[in-house]
Amino acid sequence: MGFVTVNSKSLVVIPKNVRDKYGIYPGDKLKVAYDAEEDAIVMKKIDDVKSLSDSIAGMWSDNSFKLEEVKESSDERIAKLLKNKLQQKRSP
Repeated sequence: MGFVTVNSKSLVVIPKNVRDKYGIYPGDKLKVAYDAEEDAIVMKKIDDVKSLSDSIAGMWSDNSFKLEEVKESSDERIAKLLKNKLQQKRSP
């Protein structure tokens, strides 16, 4: 754990001990989200952006859910939809 300060450009530096522990290197992609249950901002390393983007694109192409449903949903609902869809794609 570490503490950071948001600078004038809204940037933060992830502490070295956290980067080392989680294998975060320059150029890595991180998903940043708000966790309402924990009232916290969460960063998660995305190891395979291509696979993630392909899965998301696939959901739109097979009409798994309607655009209006997504527009009316909160970020948390969208995250759950994406998570469920990715789990379905992995299951035989």
